[in-house]
Amino acid sequence: MVKAKKKPAIYTEEEHLAPFGFKMLDIVRTPLGITGTVIGVKYENPDQKETARVWVKYENGHEAPLEPKLGAGFMSQLGYRRCSEADHIRRDVDAHVAQEKAVEEQKKLVAEVKYCIDNNLPIPDDLLPKKKEKKKKGDKDAKKKK
Repeated sequence: MVKAKKKPAIYTEEEHLAPFGFKMLDIVRTPLGITGTVIGVKYENPDQKETARVWVKYENGHEAPLEPKLGAGFMSQLGYRRCSEADHIRRDVDAHVAQEKAVEEQKKLVAEVKYCIDNNLPIPDDLLPKKKEKKKKGDKDAKKKK
């Protein structure tokens, strides 16, 4: 059995991001116009600071490094820019609105269940949490054999 190579750690502290001119959760626009959120710095070799690369998470969920290695001035010369404060505020407001919407949905669900309980009505199946099915050991082995 071959063990997978351990992925390098992502460093999120400001001291690791400062040489690039970015902060954690900054929105960065690449030279191609794609935006991503800074998630940290990875080093190919943690002992060698020049092997650092900024990693971002794109809107589609993919995580990838920005092209150039260490050097903030070098990155801005290649067209990597921090987005405006307006973009950061818009992202935070959108996240807040989505969170509030999820809370409101939960409140509606709780109110419906409470109504059913108070009036001695059966709780509809769509309001009950879904039961998680336990996987059988035999199922796992059957998939490996195929």
